[in-house]
Amino acid sequence: MSNEFHFNIELYPEDSKKLIPIDIEIPDGIREIVIKGILEPESISYEESKRLIIDALKKYVSQGFEPLDVKNNQILEKIWREFSPLKNIVNLRIIDSEGKFRGTGDNRFTKGIPIKIGVEESTLGCVTGKISPGEWKLILEVKQILKRCILNIVVFLNRENTTKIADPILPYTSVLREWESKEGWVKGDFHLHSNHSDGALSIEELVKFSIKRGLDFIFLTDHNKISGYHTIDDEGYPIFGGIEFTTFWGHFLGLGIYDYIPWDLVNPDVGIRRLAEKVHYQEGIFCIAHPFTLSYPICPGCRCEISIDYDYVDAMEVWTGTFSLRKFEITEGIKEWRRILKDGYKVTAIGSSDMHKIEDIRDDIPVNYVYVDSLTLENIIRSVREGKVYVTSGPKVEFYINDKNIGETLRMDDDIILKYSCEEEADVKIIYNGEEFIKIPKTKKGAFQIRFEGKGYVYLEFWQGNKLLAFTNPIYLM
Repeated sequence: MSNEFHFNIELYPEDSKKLIPIDIEIPDGIREIVIKGILEPESISYEESKRLIIDALKKYVSQGFEPLDVKNNQILEKIWREFSPLKNIVNLRIIDSEGKFRGTGDNRFTKGIPIKIGVEESTLGCVTGKISPGEWKLILEVKQILKRCILNIVVFLNRENTTKIADPILPYTSVLREWESKEGWVKGDFHLHSNHSDGALSIEELVKFSIKRGLDFIFLTDHNKISGYHTIDDEGYPIFGGIEFTTFWGHFLGLGIYDYIPWDLVNPDVGIRRLAEKVHYQEGIFCIAHPFTLSYPICPGCRCEISIDYDYVDAMEVWTGTFSLRKFEITEGIKEWRRILKDGYKVTAIGSSDMHKIEDIRDDIPVNYVYVDSLTLENIIRSVREGKVYVTSGPKVEFYINDKNIGETLRMDDDIILKYSCEEEADVKIIYNGEEFIKIPKTKKGAFQIRFEGKGYVYLEFWQGNKLLAFTNPIYLM
């Protein structure tokens, strides 16, 4: 026996970046809630998409150290179809009568694939458990409407567990019972996705692949949920909780948190303050993710398009993904990070794979080395806040000024010795207060006396031609 609710919602371009709540009264005794949605049309035509995509790509390639001249559009004419056709995009969030997060639609919603929340079984990305009677909220997250469309939603309230689903949450099987204790420079990735949101791998598969990559730790940062992390049971490998807050105005990481936080605390009126405060309340790291990546209408909300108060920011994801394909946004991120540091904010730069599938991992994606006394979540968070991090696509590097290491502060005197090393030959750039101070070509290590004019910050970049190999966080000068 079941009850059904039907909703036909007409959406227009002016509904973009809106939340539309739908209230449903859930009676006592319900064992599963099943939601199906169809969006028609889901896409606009290739011809309608073309001009919008080319305009977005022009903006993207006009940033960074070496902006691309696209006056004749020949390059963009060749690649625009990779992003076409553009889509109307609507997601779904489910909140129960007790105000608790119970799931999102992710890639299933609007495609007719059922989303199930049950007492005994639920689809990936949802939370299994008691279905409390009372008013539940279905919140439509309207990211982008490019052309008028109709969203048809059917909600089934079943008193028996009858609906078969292809993607249920399965019991977690631990990969490792124990993991050796490590100290010093440990290697990890801060930004990874599983099949609990839009990743291809299960959490167990993600752990196995991270071990294969030689990573000492990872953070699971599924979109707008931490429920996948809560399914992990008796895992010895250091996998830590996080959320990628996927908002209408940018993406942000909450690293080292353990409870759900709604992403829509971010808005143009209050900026990121309220969301950052919630992350900090859980003693986590608040980080801006891929701030200069593609956005509307290719990836609406992916680029940071909101004013940022850096008093609330711990870290910035300066290098995301493969350098060869994303150099425009990565080098623009470096320019912005330099400016932030010059303004006096101690924002730590990190790099991340933003991995969704195995193919995302290439030779020129970054990993982070974090200096810790022992590999614990508390120590990683502390070291990130202190800037004891360097980012590399492979080679290990070192950077000292006198006896001070990356992230530390040096009181200047007349004799300052700068030391560096890199496992691969590289052009080393010494960046002092936002500007290239000295460039040392084709070197692997060196030590020399140097003089700086005053307080500020110094960090190193390691390049091979136009290819970034690695960069450090600063040593601060007082």
